[in-house]
Amino acid sequence: MKDKSLRKIFTSKVISVSPETPVSEAVSLMEKNKISCLVVVRDKKPVGIFTERDFVIAVHRQNRLDSLEIKELMTKQPITANIDTNIYEAYSLLETNRIRHLIIVDSSGDLSGVITQSDIMKNLGLEYFVEIKNISKIMTKNVVTAGKDFLLRDAISRMAEYSISCIVIEDDRRPAGILTERDVVRLFKAGVDMDSLKIEEVMAHPVRIISSNAPVHEAVRVMNKEKIRRLVVVDKEGRIAGLITQSDIIKRIEERYIEFLKEIIRGKEEVLQETRKMLSEKTVLENILRSSTSMAIVAMDHDFRIVYYNPVAEKIFGYRADKVIGRTAMDMHLERKANPSLFEKAVETVRHNGSYKYTFEQKREGEIRFIEATVSGIWEGNNNLAGFVLMARDITEHKRLEEELLKAQKLESIGVLAGGIAHDFNNLLTGILNCITLSKSSVKPEDKVFESLTMAEKAARLAKDLTHQLFTFAKIGEPVKKVASIAEIIKDAADLIPADFNAKCEISIPDDLWLVKVDKGQMSRVFHNLIINAKEAMPRGGAIKINAVNIDISTREGLPLKEGRYIKVSIEDQGHGIPKGNLQKIFDPYFTTKQRGSKKGMGLGLAICYSIVKNHDGHITVSSEEGAGTTFYIYLPVSPTLF
Repeated sequence: MKDKSLRKIFTSKVISVSPETPVSEAVSLMEKNKISCLVVVRDKKPVGIFTERDFVIAVHRQNRLDSLEIKELMTKQPITANIDTNIYEAYSLLETNRIRHLIIVDSSGDLSGVITQSDIMKNLGLEYFVEIKNISKIMTKNVVTAGKDFLLRDAISRMAEYSISCIVIEDDRRPAGILTERDVVRLFKAGVDMDSLKIEEVMAHPVRIISSNAPVHEAVRVMNKEKIRRLVVVDKEGRIAGLITQSDIIKRIEERYIEFLKEIIRGKEEVLQETRKMLSEKTVLENILRSSTSMAIVAMDHDFRIVYYNPVAEKIFGYRADKVIGRTAMDMHLERKANPSLFEKAVETVRHNGSYKYTFEQKREGEIRFIEATVSGIWEGNNNLAGFVLMARDITEHKRLEEELLKAQKLESIGVLAGGIAHDFNNLLTGILNCITLSKSSVKPEDKVFESLTMAEKAARLAKDLTHQLFTFAKIGEPVKKVASIAEIIKDAADLIPADFNAKCEISIPDDLWLVKVDKGQMSRVFHNLIINAKEAMPRGGAIKINAVNIDISTREGLPLKEGRYIKVSIEDQGHGIPKGNLQKIFDPYFTTKQRGSKKGMGLGLAICYSIVKNHDGHITVSSEEGAGTTFYIYLPVSPTLF
């Protein structure tokens, strides 16, 4: 099967829709054609994919789906593969990205079809399965089950939360029925009341079962014949023992994938005629087995010419394999403007029978990405170095999350200290103010001491304002959250700006912006602080652009937020920008670039904004370029009562 490309096995009769297709129409298409996905296209090019899994998650999150368009629920930026991609590479893309559907495109990027796990399984051949003794060796043992009295709505929520394709309904530990993602599509199309029905009333039954001692090829035969993706596995007493799915079956293709990679490396060596010795099979096998579906793999000969470059490497480095095969790794480092001394040091370490791990920065599409790479040697008899394997992974999101965690921990520690100091200091100030008030009542306004007491009282009240800021920063007084419109809060905050404000706020907020659950007072302070900051960044005046949009966030986006629906607010100024060295410190308490003083800066404004937003389960971040302005981004979760 090594020469079998997707051209020979993919499903070409794929149903596509436009992003503006109503969800109700999309569901009808899926139910009518008994398909698990729709490809969303614009000008023949795929821009998204809508699967049964996406629909289950949507049903879990909200009820009013009929009024939505498919673009609001689809998975954007879908994973694609060229029509001539090998079946093993297709498997790697499915496994790496944890998806069941791979969109196939032609040389122009136009939609050609879709390949699924079903397509791969049908084309593996009987000889692939006879090597596995029985189902119990590869089945999924941890099965999510529910009783007959379980509510349908709760079952759908469990499927969405666990990211599973089905729930098995049990009766005395025996399978009584099953609810799948496809059933959810069917039930929605039928207009059933998902909130009141019990799962027993809508489950599919009887359940298709198979013995745990049955051979795997028997499970494959049944799945192919009945066009199903899973079988419930039972023991000899008929009790639920596990679940066998297409994913479980094709996972063993990993072993064949390793053999395929070794053949690719050998073939490239022959074509280039540059490699004098064969790469050690044992080392390649161990490295690729461990990393082929989670890391970029680049195999090189002893002259550092690239002889293999897997799909993950294409994703991380941004080059197609046909553009790098035959080039040297040093060329690639220099082209990406990575520090060449790092690679040179790695090679020197490897030559002395070691491996070397290093991290470098890579600028792609205007963004800095952090890549962690490990270079290992491939040795053969008599301690001869035959080649190298470079394994790399993108750790940008990991570093960002790590920085956010450290920042949150630091602010929490400082907040505890600030809260304690503020509490004691506030008590002292209260006593001082009481004494000043009492003293003022004992003297006449025209007395000289009265003026001194008035100045002391003013200074004490300013000090009390500082303690109030410390209280806010220390999270004393949790936010009292109520459903509110961020649009109104932003407009109110903008209306509170001083009369001599020489900057203009340009607010652009859609009418259908989702509501949020926030403490209006605290959130108003956040926007007021950010608007004042933007104004002070533009001493000669200018426009402050405030925008808000509805967004869906997934874990793949690298934000320290749970998956779900959020509103994203951006506040952009046209000021002098923030120096790169200060950007990481901008939310630190008492860090300020302003002069200090009662009317200048105390360095708590942005720290308080950060603390308030975090306390609302949101996130605030900033991007800036010196001389080109600054933009603050605020993410706030949508009120769960709306969906």
